[in-house]
Amino acid sequence: MPFLDSITTDAAPQPLGHYSQPMVTPDGTIRVSAQLPLGGGVHPDSRVVEQARQALANVLAIVESTGASGNSIARITVYLSDISDWEVVDAVVGEVPGEHRPARTVLQVSGLHRGFRIAADAVAHRVLS
Repeated sequence: MPFLDSITTDAAPQPLGHYSQPMVTPDGTIRVSAQLPLGGGVHPDSRVVEQARQALANVLAIVESTGASGNSIARITVYLSDISDWEVVDAVVGEVPGEHRPARTVLQVSGLHRGFRIAADAVAHRVLS
């Protein structure tokens, strides 16, 4: 097995540049690249709650494509172009893993690609057989 395993899934938007959706290390650590809220009819003018749901759905689809589940997410990082959106986004972040509570980082950034208001990435772990 190579040191890093790059996986691609059609269940989430294809990379917009030179990167992989996730990289998986031999120990089963999954590092999901930051996901914009592409897909599902969401666009930069959509409400932030819709953007958050789509970005996190993309992250979850990528995690699941590796054979892991939402319960395997160890950390979610959320990038917001406006930190005042945090309260709304926090409620959505709580929906994704259900009762599972991964570590979380929230950062305000000066802008996001294509004019979106949110992006998210994650670190998860899958059990190797």
